[in-house]
Amino acid sequence: MVVYYIILALKLIIDIDLFNGVFNLLPIPPFDGSRVFFAFLPDKYYFKIMQYEQYIMIALLILMYTGILSIPFNFLADAIYAFLDLITKFIC
Repeated sequence: MVVYYIILALKLIIDIDLFNGVFNLLPIPPFDGSRVFFAFLPDKYYFKIMQYEQYIMIALLILMYTGILSIPFNFLADAIYAFLDLITKFIC
């Protein structure tokens, strides 16, 4: 019985980590993925987008609060989880 709750807690931790990883790698400012994406953009586009960084963040917070972003995040997190499960299947 205790083992079940330990496995359940570990799965929840993995799910939260995957969600945070997917969320942070979005190519939208102010996330880290945007820094990688903007490294390939010309400077004039970079500075133009960075002017609206605070408004983009407010829009993202509203989308997160309404739950609209949960659909794509869950899809990406499930895909990553399935991939990790596939490559670590030999352990069990």
